[in-house]
Amino acid sequence: MLPSLLSLHYNTDKTKAIIFRKGCSNFNPTNLELFDETIEWVTEVKYLGLIIDNKLTFRQHISYLKEKFWAKIYLCLPLIGRNSSLSLENKLILFKQVLRPILTYAAPIWGLAAPSNRKKVQILQNKLLRIIVNAPWFIRNSVIHSDLQIESIDDHIQKLSRKFFSGIVDHPNNLIADQTDFTEFTGRYRYPYTTTKWSLPLKPP
Repeated sequence: MLPSLLSLHYNTDKTKAIIFRKGCSNFNPTNLELFDETIEWVTEVKYLGLIIDNKLTFRQHISYLKEKFWAKIYLCLPLIGRNSSLSLENKLILFKQVLRPILTYAAPIWGLAAPSNRKKVQILQNKLLRIIVNAPWFIRNSVIHSDLQIESIDDHIQKLSRKFFSGIVDHPNNLIADQTDFTEFTGRYRYPYTTTKWSLPLKPP
């Protein structure tokens, strides 16, 4: 007796088509259909919580992180604000375990975004730490980070990336394991593995 076949169900309403490219192009993609349903061409798509745009700038994803981050801060403000009776130690635990992970979700991938976009994330962290310690305006952000022993966003992304890519080296799926092979820097654009800073130089020689 033949084993029964698994039936696959596709939601065409949630299926999108996207072309990744740099610069402008006059290329007009042909219409795609799946089960007689037309698939929409888009310039950005959300996959597993990561917004991927067709130029891989991750600008829109960082804007999404910003909105989500501030929404969570407003909820936590009674715990981390100046009137909170919570100890500084517990505020930092809340920062590290709840708030910072919002900013750095999927960071090993989007961490190769332009410095100007990564700086936006750093600014968010700066503002949050100032709220936590109720720092006056004349205290430098670098001093706050040093006193609290909090690393910069770039340094934290590097640590997350090293942990992530070290963990997939022996992955049974070759497509996943082989991601660490994409390390060459051939010009202006980089692979996600460069976020570990273990790969080839980020700038051309």
